Amino acid sequence: MQSQFRVDVRHEPGGTVIAVSGELDLASSPALEEELDRAFGSDEPVVILDLRQLEFMDSTGLSVLIRAHQTAEDADRRLWLVKGPPQVQRLLTLTGVGERLAVVDTPEDALSGG
Repeated sequence: MQSQFRVDVRHEPGGTVIAVSGELDLASSPALEEELDRAFGSDEPVVILDLRQLEFMDSTGLSVLIRAHQTAEDADRRLWLVKGPPQVQRLLTLTGVGERLAVVDTPEDALSGG
């Protein structure tokens, strides 16, 4: 049974936190892309993608993260990832994507500048 995907957005002083839960895959990635686009379209200098409640991520989810990183750089913004569970972190490590992105333990770490 597929776990329901959820995107929760909250605005904090200094940045937008986008928390995802469930499974990030081909079916659910458009919902995350929409929120990322909205966040990068605002004037927030920092966008934090919280992966702590993510149960699964496939290559589609990985490509969303890569595009978000590129969008942040192009817009002169900062994208932070909050570490996900071991299986998510393993995917980031195996693909080398984790080395390209700024990763922190909590959203508060990113809001304080990492």
